[in-house]
Amino acid sequence: MALLNSAKREINAKIVFFGAPCSGKSSLLRYIHGKLKQEFRGPLKTVGGRQDRLFFFDVMPPELGEVNGNRVRFHLYTVQGEVADPATWKMVLKGADGVIFVADASPDGFAGTRRSLEDLREISRGYGQDVSALPFEMVCNKSDLPDAVSADDLRCELGVDAVALPCSAVTGEGILSALSRVVKSVIRNLRDRQSSDGGGVEGLTEDVKETRDDAVVAQPPEHGAMAMPVSDGPHVSLEEPVGPAGYPELSLVGIPTVSGRVCRMTLAVRAGDCESRYSLTVTLDPEPTDG
Repeated sequence: MALLNSAKREINAKIVFFGAPCSGKSSLLRYIHGKLKQEFRGPLKTVGGRQDRLFFFDVMPPELGEVNGNRVRFHLYTVQGEVADPATWKMVLKGADGVIFVADASPDGFAGTRRSLEDLREISRGYGQDVSALPFEMVCNKSDLPDAVSADDLRCELGVDAVALPCSAVTGEGILSALSRVVKSVIRNLRDRQSSDGGGVEGLTEDVKETRDDAVVAQPPEHGAMAMPVSDGPHVSLEEPVGPAGYPELSLVGIPTVSGRVCRMTLAVRAGDCESRYSLTVTLDPEPTDG
């Protein structure tokens, strides 16, 4: 649900990227973050440990204007990797103003995608909501693979009554277009709500504290296309594929152990939503000294 911070004169809306582990949710967020101008977006943040780790940032495009004198800030959320506690997704989806469902278009991804869609519907029902009533887009990530399942076939097999967009966190296909469609729908809902309230924002929940990271809402552009401020460099439109999604992240897990001249450590390699761990053994040889 949209939150109003009257002290800052901001309306906050939340858009959740929901999908199966390793479907590429965080890679899509990372891509979006990299294409937006730095002055209009906050930093990428992570909260949590190895599992149930939240991944999010906020963006306030100035081109969206104001709603009854309030600026509009979007908060984009997902959960990385495996989810050990189902309550994590419930917490993230609570109060969501829009959902982008990330389907895995790889040949082996269908079963996980189906389970994830069932989870999304079940969680939404638990909040007394029908996910189809929310601004909703289905993106079929990994559509750049030569043996990928087509977006139309995935939509039909899953029984989704919405447009399914081919998408790739590698090429950038479809990512900004999907975000644009959801943002415009959320904005339209807010404007409709504003009209029904007689031009005010009284229908929004008041957030009297500083804007929270789990908040979010929006407002429509004056014309058809949503204007997102993309970063400097070659011009990038909302629907133009650009660049790779990024490189794997390496980190040490725990404390290395040393026995004699042998050092052992655990190395975690994370790419998007997926993480693998490797045991690394290093032999320590003293540097030769002169004389």
